[in-house]
Amino acid sequence: MRKFWVWARWMFTKIPVYGQLINSDRDSLKAAGVELLIATMFSLLPIWLYPIIVRVGFAEEFWQHAKEFVENGEFFLFSSALVGPLIYSITKKYGEEGTTEEGGGRFPHIKSIQFPYGFWFVIISVFTCVFSAIFFGLMRANTVNNFPINLDRESLFAVSTIMYGFTLSCFFCVSVYRLNLENTTRAFGEDTKDLMKQWEHEND
Repeated sequence: MRKFWVWARWMFTKIPVYGQLINSDRDSLKAAGVELLIATMFSLLPIWLYPIIVRVGFAEEFWQHAKEFVENGEFFLFSSALVGPLIYSITKKYGEEGTTEEGGGRFPHIKSIQFPYGFWFVIISVFTCVFSAIFFGLMRANTVNNFPINLDRESLFAVSTIMYGFTLSCFFCVSVYRLNLENTTRAFGEDTKDLMKQWEHEND
């Protein structure tokens, strides 16, 4: 049984985007979960606030009003809006590459750390923006009379919902990996300072 779980864990690490979640520390997972909750709550504020008001004030159905705010493809826009933080975290340099002058000599800094699954996240970000722009535009254009393409709005609404959920999962993964890297470089920074002190002491 233990060999099976070791094998299953190893197989999970091979899954693009999600694989390294299993190797992430618990603090990063918790902090990323909080970030995800806050991002979701505020990004969907226009959707749930008004339905709550009309539900409390006028006893009208909540879900009917909530769906009216997203049935025209708005989830495509929300998905694209979440891509911005992903790109920033992916392209940010964690650690520095180069040397600095310290105590009359040169002491190397740690090299830049590549973001986990950086290529995959870039592809996902580009795909999300392009796909969302095309289908949101089609859904909007479909409201115009004599539009030549007959779209299945219910299917596109389902696709937009799935895409938003997938983008949220990518947001969570990026947050976890970013926190892991920040904690790693912080630990490296403390170790580097200790090494620099030892190096300066030996070269005094």
